[in-house]
Amino acid sequence: MEITHDQANQRYVLEDNGEYLGKIEYEVEGTTLLLLTAEVPVDKRGKGLGVPLTSKTLDHIRQQGSYSVTPICPYIAKYMLKNPEYDDLRK
Repeated sequence: MEITHDQANQRYVLEDNGEYLGKIEYEVEGTTLLLLTAEVPVDKRGKGLGVPLTSKTLDHIRQQGSYSVTPICPYIAKYMLKNPEYDDLRK
């Protein structure tokens, strides 16, 4: 599974061998990314894809080093609370 940053459409996309598995959409507010929604296609839900979608997105944001994050999406906010290793990304 790979995460790609589709900057033109303000989203991170999770794919596996070209198969779309989900996305996280965001808005930019200064030096903060507002993580608005995490979405996995209906036919792929219940397979645990939200975890790699969220962790790989947060890892990518950290590697870029330019932004902090504010999780607006309840799933992402809950994930970050359960995984304090991402506290350094919070605004």
